[in-house]
Amino acid sequence: MPILVDEKITNDLALSDNTQCPRIDRRAKPRIKAPFPSRVWAFDLAGNAFELDCVLDNLSSRGVYFRLPKPLVSGDDLSLLVTFVMDAERGAKALLRCEILRTDPEVNGQFGIAAAIKTHLFL
Repeated sequence: MPILVDEKITNDLALSDNTQCPRIDRRAKPRIKAPFPSRVWAFDLAGNAFELDCVLDNLSSRGVYFRLPKPLVSGDDLSLLVTFVMDAERGAKALLRCEILRTDPEVNGQFGIAAAIKTHLFL
């Protein structure tokens, strides 16, 4: 039985040349790309506890991505307090308990941290 493919999808995947590959987002849940101010509590590679302020790159119902000046260990847990800023005077806060999925080194010396949300509590 032939597989029908939407023409727009076919056009989106068509390559203008053979040197570039299309990037397809395979995430199960949509991401919110907003710079929510946050504070992270975690352990560094040496096992020392630390806390730092950071800004989220994106957030979904199952995960977060943000940047730190130091790498973290995949599989470790971290806590993240996210402020969902609406304006200068209003915003909800949520405490997230997460498992670190990966640390992505970047050319600017920062590290992108991908973490899965295990539990959350709105404050």
